[in-house]
Amino acid sequence: MSVSTSTATETVVQRACALAGVTVLEMRTPAETERGAALLREVWRSSESPVPSNLLRTVQHTGGYVFGAYDDGGALLGVAMGLLSTDGLHSHITGVVPAGQRRGLGFALKQHQRWWALDRGLATITWTCDPLVRRNLAFNLHALGADVHAYLPDHYGAMTDGVNAGDESDRFELHWDLLSDRAVQAAQGRLAWVAGERTVPLPEDIEALRLKDPALARAWRFRVREGVVPALADGAVVLGLDPEGALVLS
Repeated sequence: MSVSTSTATETVVQRACALAGVTVLEMRTPAETERGAALLREVWRSSESPVPSNLLRTVQHTGGYVFGAYDDGGALLGVAMGLLSTDGLHSHITGVVPAGQRRGLGFALKQHQRWWALDRGLATITWTCDPLVRRNLAFNLHALGADVHAYLPDHYGAMTDGVNAGDESDRFELHWDLLSDRAVQAAQGRLAWVAGERTVPLPEDIEALRLKDPALARAWRFRVREGVVPALADGAVVLGLDPEGALVLS
């Protein structure tokens, strides 16, 4: 990474952390990763953490990305873990407690992850997200400038946590080209909504719908899968979301 790129990326991280009111620090000890595992357990509303403390510790010890976002009082508000992969860095999980949401904390964590990867010569970060969680798609595609690489039906199989239980685990595979024009522009300001004739509607809040009407939530799952998978197979590309929150395909 060039000096100018490093400086620009670091400046983005500093600004994002200042706006969110957090400091992002590596989680280096068993006590710190235990706090991280407890936070993830809370966010996923599960009896067990989706990533146990010893695995967080192992990933950190072997050179992966394990960082927490702390407020001025030392409270842990967010955790992110990424593993080194053949593509660069695979961001396996990022969780933010309710007290840390709606304040740019997720953006600060992801921009820190971007700086960390580039500093180690890694130009791509990959991760997965649920195609039905509209706010996450808006964040990934428009706030970060990532791209949809593939649709993975029921990628993880049955999941039992409080967020995903009772539904199939379809995922978008996302690739974040860290030095692309989209990523660089998004680091300075959210990318605009897009328009197009080929759209796939998304539910407004799938997580609330799963609790209220599981059958309707599952119907949305199959409706979106059937709208997206054949289109991608035909060569379409996900361009982003339109102002109404629908997926726009080329």
